[in-house]
Amino acid sequence: MIPVRIFYRKAGRAKYLAHLDLMRSVSRAIKRSGLPVWYTQGFNPHMYLTFSLPLSLGYEGMWETVDIRLNEEICSEEIISRLSPCLPAGFEIFRVSTPVQEPSAIEWADYHVELLFDEEGADRMSHALARLMEQPEILVMKKAKKGPGRKILKEVDIRPMVQLLEQKEGENCLDMTLRLRTGLSQNLNPSLFLDALYKEAEVEPDLVRIARVAVLDDHLHPFE
Repeated sequence: MIPVRIFYRKAGRAKYLAHLDLMRSVSRAIKRSGLPVWYTQGFNPHMYLTFSLPLSLGYEGMWETVDIRLNEEICSEEIISRLSPCLPAGFEIFRVSTPVQEPSAIEWADYHVELLFDEEGADRMSHALARLMEQPEILVMKKAKKGPGRKILKEVDIRPMVQLLEQKEGENCLDMTLRLRTGLSQNLNPSLFLDALYKEAEVEPDLVRIARVAVLDDHLHPFE
Protein backbone atom coordinates (compact mmCIF):
# COMPACT_ATOMS: atom_id res chain seq x y z
CA MET A 1 0.00 0.00 0.00
CA ILE A 2 1.51 3.32 -1.14
CA PRO A 3 0.42 6.60 0.51
CA VAL A 4 -0.19 9.47 -1.90
CA ARG A 5 -1.08 13.10 -1.22
CA ILE A 6 -2.99 14.97 -3.93
CA PHE A 7 -2.80 18.79 -3.90
CA TYR A 8 -5.61 20.60 -5.66
CA ARG A 9 -7.38 23.93 -6.08
CA LYS A 10 -11.15 24.23 -5.63
CA ALA A 11 -12.69 27.31 -7.18
CA GLY A 12 -15.68 28.62 -9.14
CA ARG A 13 -18.83 26.52 -8.83
CA ALA A 14 -16.93 23.84 -6.92
CA LYS A 15 -16.89 26.10 -3.85
CA TYR A 16 -20.57 25.31 -3.39
CA LEU A 17 -19.83 21.62 -2.75
CA ALA A 18 -20.32 20.84 0.93
CA HIS A 19 -17.75 18.57 2.56
CA LEU A 20 -19.81 15.37 2.32
CA ASP A 21 -20.60 16.09 -1.34
CA LEU A 22 -16.91 16.77 -1.91
CA MET A 23 -16.00 13.38 -0.43
CA ARG A 24 -18.54 11.64 -2.67
CA SER A 25 -17.41 13.56 -5.79
CA VAL A 26 -13.73 12.78 -5.26
CA SER A 27 -14.44 9.15 -4.41
CA ARG A 28 -16.45 8.72 -7.63
CA ALA A 29 -13.77 10.48 -9.67
CA ILE A 30 -11.09 8.13 -8.35
CA LYS A 31 -13.24 5.12 -9.23
CA ARG A 32 -13.79 6.46 -12.77
CA SER A 33 -10.06 7.09 -13.18
CA GLY A 34 -9.34 3.40 -12.70
CA LEU A 35 -6.48 4.09 -10.29
CA PRO A 36 -5.62 0.99 -8.20
CA VAL A 37 -6.77 2.56 -4.96
CA TRP A 38 -6.53 0.73 -1.64
CA TYR A 39 -9.69 -0.13 0.31
CA THR A 40 -9.96 -0.66 4.04
CA GLN A 41 -10.36 -4.23 5.23
CA GLY A 42 -13.25 -5.78 7.19
CA PHE A 43 -16.98 -6.35 6.65
CA ASN A 44 -17.57 -2.94 5.06
CA PRO A 45 -14.52 -2.08 2.94
CA HIS A 46 -14.35 1.51 1.74
CA MET A 47 -11.88 3.66 -0.13
CA TYR A 48 -9.19 5.21 2.08
CA LEU A 49 -9.73 8.94 1.63
CA THR A 50 -8.55 11.62 4.06
CA PHE A 51 -8.95 15.37 3.61
CA SER A 52 -6.39 17.20 5.72
CA LEU A 53 -8.46 20.30 6.46
CA PRO A 54 -12.17 20.63 5.60
CA LEU A 55 -13.14 23.88 3.88
CA SER A 56 -16.32 25.79 4.69
CA LEU A 57 -19.11 25.88 2.11
CA GLY A 58 -18.74 28.85 -0.24
CA TYR A 59 -14.98 29.26 0.25
CA GLU A 60 -12.44 28.69 -2.50
CA GLY A 61 -9.27 26.74 -1.69
CA MET A 62 -5.85 27.14 -3.33
CA TRP A 63 -3.89 24.62 -1.21
CA GLU A 64 -6.26 21.71 -0.56
CA THR A 65 -5.11 18.14 -0.04
CA VAL A 66 -6.57 14.67 0.00
CA ASP A 67 -4.67 11.49 0.92
CA ILE A 68 -5.28 8.15 -0.76
CA ARG A 69 -3.42 4.84 -0.81
CA LEU A 70 -2.55 2.86 -3.93
CA ASN A 71 -1.95 -0.85 -4.33
CA GLU A 72 0.85 -0.26 -6.83
CA GLU A 73 3.31 2.51 -7.57
CA ILE A 74 2.24 5.01 -10.24
CA CYS A 75 4.12 8.17 -11.18
CA SER A 76 2.67 11.56 -10.25
CA GLU A 77 2.14 12.63 -13.87
CA GLU A 78 -0.01 9.58 -14.61
CA ILE A 79 -2.10 10.07 -11.47
CA ILE A 80 -2.79 13.68 -12.50
CA SER A 81 -3.57 12.78 -16.13
CA ARG A 82 -5.95 9.95 -15.18
CA LEU A 83 -7.74 11.70 -12.32
CA SER A 84 -8.06 15.29 -13.59
CA PRO A 85 -10.61 14.58 -16.38
CA CYS A 86 -12.83 12.73 -13.89
CA LEU A 87 -13.13 15.55 -11.36
CA PRO A 88 -16.03 18.04 -11.35
CA ALA A 89 -15.58 21.49 -12.91
CA GLY A 90 -13.63 23.85 -10.69
CA PHE A 91 -11.06 21.32 -9.48
CA GLU A 92 -7.44 21.53 -10.57
CA ILE A 93 -4.78 19.07 -9.39
CA PHE A 94 -1.42 20.86 -9.33
CA ARG A 95 0.78 18.36 -7.53
CA VAL A 96 0.99 14.74 -6.32
CA SER A 97 3.60 13.57 -3.83
CA THR A 98 4.30 11.34 -0.86
CA PRO A 99 2.83 12.79 2.37
CA VAL A 100 5.50 14.47 4.48
CA GLN A 101 3.48 15.71 7.45
CA GLU A 102 0.47 14.48 9.39
CA PRO A 103 -2.64 16.70 9.26
CA SER A 104 -2.05 17.40 12.96
CA ALA A 105 0.97 19.53 11.87
CA ILE A 106 -1.38 22.20 10.48
CA GLU A 107 -1.41 25.28 12.73
CA TRP A 108 -2.27 28.29 10.51
CA ALA A 109 -4.12 29.13 7.33
CA ASP A 110 -4.08 32.29 5.20
CA TYR A 111 -7.34 33.61 3.77
CA HIS A 112 -7.87 36.25 1.13
CA VAL A 113 -11.08 38.13 1.87
CA GLU A 114 -12.78 40.50 -0.54
CA LEU A 115 -15.63 42.70 0.72
CA LEU A 116 -17.69 44.40 -1.98
CA PHE A 117 -20.15 47.27 -1.54
CA ASP A 118 -22.83 48.58 -3.90
CA GLU A 119 -22.32 52.06 -2.47
CA GLU A 120 -20.10 53.65 0.15
CA GLY A 121 -18.90 51.43 2.96
CA ALA A 122 -15.38 50.33 2.10
CA ASP A 123 -13.77 53.33 3.81
CA ARG A 124 -15.84 52.84 6.94
CA MET A 125 -14.96 49.13 7.00
CA SER A 126 -11.27 49.92 6.50
CA HIS A 127 -11.18 52.22 9.53
CA ALA A 128 -13.10 49.64 11.59
CA LEU A 129 -10.54 47.00 10.64
CA ALA A 130 -7.70 49.23 11.84
CA ARG A 131 -9.48 49.85 15.14
CA LEU A 132 -10.25 46.18 15.62
CA MET A 133 -6.65 45.09 15.09
CA GLU A 134 -5.46 47.63 17.67
CA GLN A 135 -7.68 46.15 20.36
CA PRO A 136 -5.99 43.91 22.97
CA GLU A 137 -8.86 41.43 22.74
CA ILE A 138 -11.71 40.60 20.36
CA LEU A 139 -14.53 38.80 22.15
CA VAL A 140 -16.97 36.68 20.12
CA MET A 141 -19.48 33.95 20.90
CA LYS A 142 -18.15 30.63 19.60
CA LYS A 143 -19.71 27.17 19.61
CA ALA A 144 -17.90 24.78 21.94
CA LYS A 145 -18.37 21.12 22.79
CA LYS A 146 -19.69 20.20 26.20
CA GLY A 147 -20.05 16.47 26.52
CA PRO A 148 -20.99 13.94 23.81
CA GLY A 149 -23.11 15.52 21.08
CA ARG A 150 -23.75 18.71 23.06
CA LYS A 151 -22.64 22.19 22.05
CA ILE A 152 -22.84 25.47 23.89
CA LEU A 153 -22.05 29.10 23.04
CA LYS A 154 -18.95 30.34 24.82
CA GLU A 155 -17.31 33.78 24.84
CA VAL A 156 -13.81 33.54 23.36
CA ASP A 157 -11.03 36.06 22.78
CA ILE A 158 -9.96 35.51 19.15
CA ARG A 159 -7.39 38.32 19.04
CA PRO A 160 -4.38 35.95 19.52
CA MET A 161 -5.74 33.75 16.73
CA VAL A 162 -5.75 36.36 13.95
CA GLN A 163 -3.10 38.38 12.12
CA LEU A 164 -3.71 40.96 9.41
CA LEU A 165 -1.08 40.40 6.70
CA GLU A 166 -2.33 42.83 4.08
CA GLN A 167 -5.09 45.38 3.60
CA LYS A 168 -6.00 47.22 0.42
CA GLU A 169 -8.94 49.52 -0.21
CA GLY A 170 -10.31 50.01 -3.71
CA GLU A 171 -13.40 51.58 -5.24
CA ASN A 172 -16.31 50.14 -3.25
CA CYS A 173 -14.22 47.19 -2.05
CA LEU A 174 -11.85 46.21 0.72
CA ASP A 175 -9.33 43.39 0.24
CA MET A 176 -7.46 41.81 3.11
CA THR A 177 -5.31 38.78 3.79
CA LEU A 178 -5.79 37.19 7.20
CA ARG A 179 -3.69 34.55 8.92
CA LEU A 180 -5.87 32.52 11.29
CA ARG A 181 -5.22 29.75 13.80
CA THR A 182 -6.25 26.48 12.24
CA GLY A 183 -5.98 22.88 13.27
CA LEU A 184 -6.89 20.42 15.99
CA SER A 185 -6.07 22.49 19.07
CA GLN A 186 -7.43 25.86 17.91
CA ASN A 187 -9.50 26.70 14.89
CA LEU A 188 -10.91 30.06 13.83
CA ASN A 189 -13.34 30.35 10.95
CA PRO A 190 -12.99 33.67 9.05
CA SER A 191 -16.73 34.27 9.49
CA LEU A 192 -16.29 34.78 13.24
CA PHE A 193 -13.69 37.51 12.70
CA LEU A 194 -15.79 39.11 9.96
CA ASP A 195 -18.85 39.19 12.22
CA ALA A 196 -16.78 41.11 14.77
CA LEU A 197 -15.58 43.44 12.01
CA TYR A 198 -19.12 44.15 10.76
CA LYS A 199 -20.20 44.89 14.32
CA GLU A 200 -17.30 47.33 14.77
CA ALA A 201 -18.04 49.03 11.42
CA GLU A 202 -21.83 48.99 11.90
CA VAL A 203 -22.14 48.13 8.23
CA GLU A 204 -22.11 44.90 6.22
CA PRO A 205 -20.80 44.31 2.68
CA ASP A 206 -23.14 43.41 -0.16
CA LEU A 207 -20.91 40.57 -1.33
CA VAL A 208 -18.13 38.57 0.35
CA ARG A 209 -15.55 36.39 -1.40
CA ILE A 210 -13.25 34.21 0.67
CA ALA A 211 -10.41 31.96 -0.51
CA ARG A 212 -8.02 29.91 1.59
CA VAL A 213 -4.71 30.59 -0.13
CA ALA A 214 -2.22 28.79 2.14
CA VAL A 215 -2.12 26.05 4.78
CA LEU A 216 0.87 26.27 7.13
CA ASP A 217 2.62 24.39 9.92
CA ASP A 218 3.79 25.92 13.21
CA HIS A 219 6.97 27.22 11.50
CA LEU A 220 4.81 28.92 8.86
CA HIS A 221 6.04 26.54 6.17
CA PRO A 222 3.51 25.23 3.62
CA PHE A 223 1.84 22.01 4.73
CA GLU A 224 3.47 19.18 2.88
